[in-house]
Amino acid sequence: MSFAFPAGPLRFEQLVVTPSNQAAVSIIRQPDKWPTAVFCITGPRRCGLTTLLQAWSGETGGTYFTAAEFAKLKQNRLSALASEFVAVDDAEKVAGREALLTFINQTSEAGGRLLLASAESPSQWRVTSADLKSRLNSMPIVEVMPPDEDMLIGRLRAAAARHYLKLEPEVVAYLSPRLDLTYEAIEAFAEKLSHGVTTTGRAPSVPLAKEVLEAMGLAEPDEPPAS
Repeated sequence: MSFAFPAGPLRFEQLVVTPSNQAAVSIIRQPDKWPTAVFCITGPRRCGLTTLLQAWSGETGGTYFTAAEFAKLKQNRLSALASEFVAVDDAEKVAGREALLTFINQTSEAGGRLLLASAESPSQWRVTSADLKSRLNSMPIVEVMPPDEDMLIGRLRAAAARHYLKLEPEVVAYLSPRLDLTYEAIEAFAEKLSHGVTTTGRAPSVPLAKEVLEAMGLAEPDEPPAS
């Protein structure tokens, strides 16, 4: 039996930072140097955009909203937030609402900062307002890139730790050249490894890691595990 407990938002100092996300982290941490009051951060699925937004909100004293939460805000609340630091996750999901354009304009006028996050570039969001479309097309963007090897290792250890697993160096060395360089693959592997540990009672060893990779189609059944 395994237990998981809600973890609080991470600080920037706790995040895995490599060349894959270093530029994004550096830029969003300097909102006073943004060319405009609104900035957008994009990246592949499960690359950690939510974690970055929450870390940014914690560091700046800002407020983090999911798309659903932001969509429910009344105009008087939006007006009050315009001079503050606000982060909106999955911003493409509220892009079709007039409230987003209004809030972008209010933030620009009131001196606040608005950090949007999306898996897609703002220019690809589905909107009908010509004014909002123009705003989105000119919005400055920074992108989290696909993971490099250092990111893969760091995120793999972090994902395992969230499942209360410790990966020994030989397990990491075995996985590093075999696991797909995608954030989704890293998270999927950690979840399946945790399930394997829970159901079999085995430690997260190289043989078990190999079995998980085989189940994911990332290793041949006859491939001998590294010693």
